[in-house]
Amino acid sequence: MGLELVSLVYRLEEEFEITIPDEVAVTMVSPRIVIDWIAAHPKVSAQWSRGYVEVTVWLAIEDELCIKKDGFHEDSRFIEDMGAG
Repeated sequence: MGLELVSLVYRLEEEFEITIPDEVAVTMVSPRIVIDWIAAHPKVSAQWSRGYVEVTVWLAIEDELCIKKDGFHEDSRFIEDMGAG
């Protein structure tokens, strides 16, 4: 996992006040996987809707990876499709 993706994971941990274990983080290869995992987290699902999670994750992706959502979709892969490292 490259530095950009580590920064994204750290940002999401801060945003949602959760810990994403390393063994889970390495499996998060697309926005859909990230959104699904975070939205299913008990602490997150008790506080925020899936829609809120989705918007927040995409904003973090745009900010941390310097890419725009317009050119990608939830199943785009961070490294292969988005060029993140």
